[in-house]
Amino acid sequence: CNQAGRDVINDPFPEAQAEVAEILEEIYESAQAQDLDQLSSYHLYGPKFTEFKSGMPRADAEKNKQSETEFFTRISDFEYDLRDLKVSVFGNVAIATFHGHFQATMGEEHLSSQQQSTLVFVKTDDSWRIVHEHFSPLDTSEQDQSDQ
Repeated sequence: CNQAGRDVINDPFPEAQAEVAEILEEIYESAQAQDLDQLSSYHLYGPKFTEFKSGMPRADAEKNKQSETEFFTRISDFEYDLRDLKVSVFGNVAIATFHGHFQATMGEEHLSSQQQSTLVFVKTDDSWRIVHEHFSPLDTSEQDQSDQ
């Protein structure tokens, strides 16, 4: 569990946590700006890339890129709020979990989604890149009951 004298299980790696948190902001800013080339650059697309979304079968890199391109070119006024962010770093691997609250407009329709989100990053020579995405609907029933 030691990597160059560090405990990859218990050490928090605060510098790496901050880097990943900053990249998450950049990712969603790219989505807001519909800068699809920049958005794509945050992914480590290849044979190891995977995505799970809303209970659907696993998607590969090509399917992920295609679905992100189709979605972000069809919407406007994209807003995001990444709540309860936790970044856990294990050496050259980082896992970011958060509750994503997303809103956008598609044509005349207002879209709103609350997602339980996980992004797995691998540190490359130049940056942290996404190798796995998992988004599923966030169950807010307990929150709704506590608000009453």
